Amino acid sequence: MINLVQLLQGFLSAEILAQIDSRFNSTLNIAGLVTDNRDVKPGDCFVALAGITHHGKQFIDDAIARGASAVLLEDESCALELRENSPENNKQSKYIPIIALANLKEQLNPLLIEFYQASSSAFDMRLLGVTGTNGKSSITRFVAQMSAALNQPAGLMGTLGFGVWPNIVESKNTTPELAVLLRQFSSMQQCGAELVAMEVSSHGIEQKRIEGLTFDSAVFANLSQDHLDYHGDMKSYFAIKRQLFVGTDLKYAIINADDDYGQRLLADDEITAQKISYGFSSRADVRVVSWQMNPTSIDAEISTPWGDASFSINMVGDFNLANVLAAISLLAVESKFDFQQVISSIQHITPAPGRMQAYNKQGSVPAVVDFAHTPDALKNVLETLSKQVKGRLAVVFGCGGNRDTDKRALMATVAQQLADVVCFTADNPRHENLDNIIKDMQSGMLASSTAPVQIEKDRSKAIIQTIDMLTENDILLIAGKGHETYQDVAGEKISYSDEGVLLDLGYQPNSQTNKQIKEVLS
Repeated sequence: MINLVQLLQGFLSAEILAQIDSRFNSTLNIAGLVTDNRDVKPGDCFVALAGITHHGKQFIDDAIARGASAVLLEDESCALELRENSPENNKQSKYIPIIALANLKEQLNPLLIEFYQASSSAFDMRLLGVTGTNGKSSITRFVAQMSAALNQPAGLMGTLGFGVWPNIVESKNTTPELAVLLRQFSSMQQCGAELVAMEVSSHGIEQKRIEGLTFDSAVFANLSQDHLDYHGDMKSYFAIKRQLFVGTDLKYAIINADDDYGQRLLADDEITAQKISYGFSSRADVRVVSWQMNPTSIDAEISTPWGDASFSINMVGDFNLANVLAAISLLAVESKFDFQQVISSIQHITPAPGRMQAYNKQGSVPAVVDFAHTPDALKNVLETLSKQVKGRLAVVFGCGGNRDTDKRALMATVAQQLADVVCFTADNPRHENLDNIIKDMQSGMLASSTAPVQIEKDRSKAIIQTIDMLTENDILLIAGKGHETYQDVAGEKISYSDEGVLLDLGYQPNSQTNKQIKEVLS
């Protein structure tokens, strides 16, 4: 518990602090700072911020009913209000202080940092950040799995959830608000984690959700078209990603040498961290010397600053090998890990849910579910599968509504170039008319392509109809949603999953961990 009066020193005027102190003296202690009233627990301080559609002050009574012992209110005036409270809801006092603080939103991050530095040792953990358009979830997952295999419990934070591996629970955002992040870090530290592998999204950087955090190492995986509805253009998108590496106390910048934007970072003199490049390039510090793609696995030999090594991974796709190189680099710079032990831990990694997950059904076409929702990611997966298929390669995919519209035509072009059968369908249309989304996709269709293009707006029907067109020698890729268990339609999340459709049809995952896809791809 932290005394709120002491915490607010330097954030509030002496007059307001004196009013609070005289009324509550030393009894005003808080267990946490919480920005969502639904997450308030007894003893927490509720921080009522102005949002896009609502102001947190609308939920003050609910927060108090949940046991909040104090409220910080974003307000231009600085004042103290006391609100009567039922003793059943708060045992400490009959009154709850509601403290109005000008520019609370701007002051919140330093306040949060100060609170958690005083209340926990979460900041003793080493933060390993991973940013990029594609591959963030896989890299962070590999790091957590490898670290756990090295008897070092590791925290995981990102699209697939948070927690100490393997106990991962769902997260609302790839990079949550700082208040949520710090609370989760504290929980991870209490569970024994000494490092956290964390996805860092461009939205998280732009919206200052990581402001005040110090990363030990960070990975730049790649950059391709995505989120331009938010960032406007690739120049701005890259500039946001670059902020993770420039003007920080970062010790190591681990950068994909095969990516054009990665090359820009490697040449950037404003990055003071030690740069370590990785990839297939002969100039990379951590580089692939030779590799063999098998039907179900990859055998690789690599050269690194820490020594040479060879290993196998039960995955396919050169992008997966690149992600493993990034994970190796992140752990190799950790002084407590021996390099050969890091290499030996690779045998324990498994693909992330919804990433190249294979399903089969006797007598029917093999199916692969993948999260690929950008032109580059779709291209990578289709190219990988095209090397394995005996017959035709088919793809079912859609494009998200209220998101980057330019990538829709690009994804359609990629699909027609690399697949033999294409079906356009729905993928989280949100508040946008699905017909308009599909029209944008159709604008990327190639007149010269012989690949037939079907349109079925119902995603379940699209999968079923495409399966009916194919044989055992073909492969079906269902792209875009991966691990997601809903369709976002008009602001409502409707229960849906690609896996669920396949299971209802009698398909089975090839294995629980999906370590191999032999029966599907061989």
